[in-house]
Parts: sequence; C-alpha cells; structure tokens
Amino acid sequence: MLTKTYVNLFLGVALLLFADNIIAQQSEKDFHVQSFPFTDVHMHAALKPFNSRHVTKYNLWEQIDHNCKGKLSNLFLNGSKEVPKTSQCHFEGLVKGNVRLAYLSLTPLEKGMMDAKLLNEEKKGLQTMACVSGVENCKAVQKDEEINYYEDFVQNVEYVQEGENKPYFIAGKSYTYEVARNGKHLKELLADPQKIAIVLNIEGGHTLGQSLEVNDVSGTLAYENFYLANVDRLKGILPIRNGSLEYLQYPVLAMNLNHFFWNGLCGHARTFNSAQNFIFGAGKGVDGGMTALGEKVVARMLDQSEGRRVLIDIKHMSLASRVWYYDYLRDLREKGDTVAIFSSHSTVAGLSMHSKEYLEKDNKGKNKNSYLNTWTISLCDEDIREIYISKGLIGIMLDKYKLIGELGKKSIEETIEGSNQRRKLYAKIIWANTFACIKAVGESAAWDIVSIGSDFDGMIVPFETYPRANEMIDMANDLLAFLREPDDIFNLFTKAEIKKLMFDFSPEEIMKKFMYENGMNFAVRNLDLNTVPKRKDER
Repeated sequence: MLTKTYVNLFLGVALLLFADNIIAQQSEKDFHVQSFPFTDVHMHAALKPFNSRHVTKYNLWEQIDHNCKGKLSNLFLNGSKEVPKTSQCHFEGLVKGNVRLAYLSLTPLEKGMMDAKLLNEEKKGLQTMACVSGVENCKAVQKDEEINYYEDFVQNVEYVQEGENKPYFIAGKSYTYEVARNGKHLKELLADPQKIAIVLNIEGGHTLGQSLEVNDVSGTLAYENFYLANVDRLKGILPIRNGSLEYLQYPVLAMNLNHFFWNGLCGHARTFNSAQNFIFGAGKGVDGGMTALGEKVVARMLDQSEGRRVLIDIKHMSLASRVWYYDYLRDLREKGDTVAIFSSHSTVAGLSMHSKEYLEKDNKGKNKNSYLNTWTISLCDEDIREIYISKGLIGIMLDKYKLIGELGKKSIEETIEGSNQRRKLYAKIIWANTFACIKAVGESAAWDIVSIGSDFDGMIVPFETYPRANEMIDMANDLLAFLREPDDIFNLFTKAEIKKLMFDFSPEEIMKKFMYENGMNFAVRNLDLNTVPKRKDER
C-alpha cells in the first residue's frame, strides 16, 4: 500500500512537471518581442529638425536625409564615414520599430562643435557639418562669439511643445506624441497604442549656461547667480524667462553635468578619439574633479524643499567627479534620502576602478588587448554597484565601436557584413556589456537596472544591422535568440556563466525587463519626485 502511494505520488509529480514543461514551451512559442512596447532611455530625435529650423522646416516625425552636396571636408568625413547620413530616431521610425517610450534628450549644439573653422578646408565647414550631423545651419559660429545656451534650450522645449498631440498618419492610422507630466500620466500614455510617450532629459550642463571658450567666467559670482537661476527655472521655481509669467510645464527627469567640452561644473571623461581631438580640441577639463559651482548645482538640482528634483545623469562625468558624486549621495542616504543614479547611454569596462587596466591613460593603445572599452568614460564595477544600490538605471548605447575594445573590433572584421555570424556577434557585444553589469552586482535584481539607451542621432556609429529605431524589432529578436541559445562571449563569459547570471529568469522575462519595463519603471518612480510643489508665492 505504501509502495503504491509513493508510485502515485511520483506519477503525480511527473505529470505536473510534464504539464509545466508543456505550458512553458507553449508560452515561449507564443511569445514575440512586439507583445510589449520598447523603451529607449537616450535618443536625440529633436536635434536635427530643431537645429535646422532656420533653413528647412521639419517636424519630429519626418525622416531627414542629410545634405551631402557640395564640397566637403575630407579630414572630417574620413573619420566619420560610418555615421549614418539619415535620421535614426524620427518618430515615424519609432512607431515602425515598436519604440513607444522615448527619453528625448535635448542638447544645445556646443560652440566647439559649431565653429566651422575647425572643419574648414577652403570654407567647407558648414556643408560638412550638414552632411555628418544632419544639421542645416545658416551661419558659422565665430570664435569671438558667446552663446547663451539656455535660450536655445527654451526654444527647443517650445519646438517640442508645438507638435504635441498633433496627428501624424502612418499607414492610415493617426499617431501623436505627448510629454509625460508625472508617473501616472506616463502610464496613461503607454496605454494608448497610437501614442508615443516622451520623457524629457538634457544632455550637458552647458545647457543652463553660456559658452566659455572666449572668456571663462565660470568662477565668478555673476555667472554662479546666472547659472543657479536657470537651475531654478528648470525646477519650476522661477518663470522660464526673465519678465515672463510662464513656468516650465514639463518635468525634466535628468541632466548630464557634462557633454563634450568644458562648462565650468566638473571634469569630463575623454570621449573623442585622436582625430576628433585634433578637429575639435576638447582637452580642457578632461579627468578633472568638481568645481565649487558644480557642487552647488548638484545640491540645487537634487533639493526637494522647493521645486522639482532633477536627477544627475553621470554619463560623460570624469571618474574623479563620479567618485565625489557617490560620496555626496551616501551622505544623503544616511539622512534617509536615496537619489537614483542614472547613466543614460553607457559602455561598460568590466573592470574595477582600482585595476591597473582601468586607471591607465585613455588613448587608443589602452584598449589594444581588450574586448570591452576600458576608457574611464565606461562604467567600472564600482559605478554599477552604486547605481544598483540607488535603484538607478543603466542604458546600454548602440555605438558598435564604443561598446568594444580593439579585440572586439578585430572580431567584427573577421566576419562578413550582413552575415548571420555578424548578427550573432552584434548580439554578443550588446549582451557582453549588459552581463558585465549583472556580474558586477551579483544579484538577480541587477536585471532591474539595465536597459537600452541607443544615443540615436547623437553622431554614433551604429550596428549596420540595426542602424535606426526602425530596426529595433530586429535587434530585439537577435538578442532574444542569443538568450534562448547562449554561447561563450569572447573570453569574457562562458555559456555556463551566462546561464548562471540569468538567475533563473527566462529569456522572455529578461527581454521584457531590458527592452521595456526597467526604463518605464524608472521614469514612473522618478517623475513623481519631479512634480512641482506650490511655489512660495502660491502658498
């Protein structure tokens, strides 16, 4: 009798396991990557149309084909031949690529990028910039001119606002976009399948200031007052302009303190290669620490006693500046305030900040024997753990060369363009950076802090298999295929290590987190911190 009971119990368990396996197989069979919308936590859809507005009238939906007519600077083009000559994330492309939540990064073009003399070969600078960047500009910026970047930013916000909720037809269906005001509003936007939900971000602390190339006044009290007043405008404390009664109605989720050039706030990590350094000359501030003004700006942006909290996006910050920032946030945590750390369009070194390989000077030779990008602009293990502790978010960018070192580039060159072998390699490169994040944390919840931050239309060199938002579905399918049948990734991760780092999540669960939920959840949580309380004059 006892034996019969055990047999029946065994058969029952076996049947349950068999049924679970059948259900799992059926679930996997039914799963497709378009069953949920995608999130891109860093892209520049407004950069080309907004900055071309004085020459050509574009909206955010239209594809922009770059003007490459006329005489062009060979010096610049030879170094940028793989930069796409068409827009990568116009909103029609987002719809076709299933991207329904887009973190729209606004960034005034820096003076160092616009000074046509830096691109000139017999005055070819403006044409060259139009071809490489897609920006049609009617005038060159002279070296003795100063630029008020903040006014440019306000006009950019107004440009985005003009097109909000205006219908655009794709294949007979009407689509609109809308900027999220808070977390609840964002969820409502995502519930509408014919709506693109926008979260506003800023790339570069220069946005709230002025150009400093002619006269670096960033250490003066007058500039500090000017800059901090603009921070208050961003937070919704002061009117958007002097003499105006209008306040910024949109919350800005986060702002990078740095971009390419010195802005008086803190040192930036090197991002330009040797050729770009020669053309633009971006040496000032590289690897430096925080300035007194930068420390005040951080404190003001994060303060919640009045106005919105604006998060700091750590991409482009020097290692020294990032270390200072983490110490500052630890002090806040001890007082009960956890501030989420955001790195919007990241590459990952797979190294400790204390390792010799990571601390070497950033130059081409540093990555000679590496599959990943070990420059200090890449996140080190300590960066990733700080982001995890803070309930932050990492966006993996889609620049195929910045994600890898020289050994990774060699692997690409050994495959044939367009081949299945190369497609699989590209999936490995994206996952290599992602699994390096998971390994640095060593916890299953690490899968809640990774996402895609493409940097589309940021003059990146994309994977030719998915060069635009239009092809994001293809990329998602390639990423899913790898997770379903994992393989060794270079000498970085074995197949067994990959399965272990998946922490019993199914490939489908990981894809939904990575391509949608993490970016959405981060925005919902933190937009609610950006709701403007009543101003002093309203209390």
